[in-house]
Amino acid sequence: MIFLTDYAQFSLILVGQILALTSIIDIVCSLAGGVFLEKINLKLGGKYRSWFLIGPPLVAPLFILQFTKIGSDWTAAAIIMFGFVTSHLLFNVVFAASGSMVSRMSRLPEERTVLSASRAQGMSAAGLVFSVTAIPMIGFFSAVTDKTTGYAFTVGVYALLMIFGYWFIYRMTAGKDPYDEAEMHPSRKRSGPSVGEIVGLVFENPPLMYMILVLTFVSSSFLIITGMAVYYFTYVIGRPALLSLFILVISIARLIGTFAAPWIGVRLGKRNSYWIFLSLAAVGFASGWFAMEASWLFTLLFCVATMFVSVAGSMNTALFADTVVYGEWKTGKNIRAFTMALMNFPIKLGVLIRSGIVAFGLMAIGFEANAAPTARVTEGIVAIITLVPAAAYAVAAVIFYFGYKVEERDILQMQDEIASRTAL
Repeated sequence: MIFLTDYAQFSLILVGQILALTSIIDIVCSLAGGVFLEKINLKLGGKYRSWFLIGPPLVAPLFILQFTKIGSDWTAAAIIMFGFVTSHLLFNVVFAASGSMVSRMSRLPEERTVLSASRAQGMSAAGLVFSVTAIPMIGFFSAVTDKTTGYAFTVGVYALLMIFGYWFIYRMTAGKDPYDEAEMHPSRKRSGPSVGEIVGLVFENPPLMYMILVLTFVSSSFLIITGMAVYYFTYVIGRPALLSLFILVISIARLIGTFAAPWIGVRLGKRNSYWIFLSLAAVGFASGWFAMEASWLFTLLFCVATMFVSVAGSMNTALFADTVVYGEWKTGKNIRAFTMALMNFPIKLGVLIRSGIVAFGLMAIGFEANAAPTARVTEGIVAIITLVPAAAYAVAAVIFYFGYKVEERDILQMQDEIASRTAL
């Protein structure tokens, strides 16, 4: 958004239209990407690995198009939206493929937990690296070109690293995607389900439905926290400069949580780890209410709570992989690609929910920008950033505990039954 307003200098009306359209389309893309991956079989090293090879080079220039201003405002906006939609559609395919490889690489629940946590570690580390390098890089390229081109060059650097990263994973996972070294025997080939059947199979998979619901609560909660942080430090504490430090230490806390996750997940199990640490996160964020005027204690409590969230979030990929096994065991049909793509769907919904809650919440407490806050406003801001996420994490923990009943031992048994059916 800062690029659209301050660098490309679009009008606020046009910025609003761009953000609204792309947000809605992005939700559709998160579903379409899974169908795309499910229905298309490439022969460049495996159904999923193939996308590591060809997807990133296609995505990279489209990512860059999002940060350009070519022609008139409306022409530039159209190019930006084209880059957004096409890049997100293709990247959703690549992202779903990388998630699908977790269940391809191992049948053991413990190993899937470690692989799932490794993905979370990479994402957290990337966020930390981005928070440190993005602004200096934008400043450097803007100084030697111009502000708009500086953004495009910065995105280009990250896009190039993305390509090399996925190519490295492609090389590392050689032979790990079934049938990537040899063609499947004709007697084993079966036509895949139609789009209608794929959607229907999702509704026949209760653990998957519960995970989508839970992850929607979790994603919305964290987005509310990041969205409200600027209001807390500006209007409650009166020290907006602390926001950058808050974001940095929160990023470090997330990374620490992801490194603790494999050890915790293997010992407690994915299911127990998930609901326990969501519950602890709810307590942690709620505690921030009592430290509303002590910025350092507030930040410390949020760091601890964020570590708890990261431990739980590190299990997401493995839990979704388990729902793939459950779905195939129950229905006899495997929709791994579409299922793993659904991990993105709650995040996209979370963005819309966050926007609604923040906007409605600020209006409800009588917030006025650039005005001295009243006691009602400061208490309202603290309530939105602490109690609302805490309640959402608590609800997520309860839904997961009573809804998601699949244990590690169940997955092993289901896989054995699926293997016996396939051998017949």
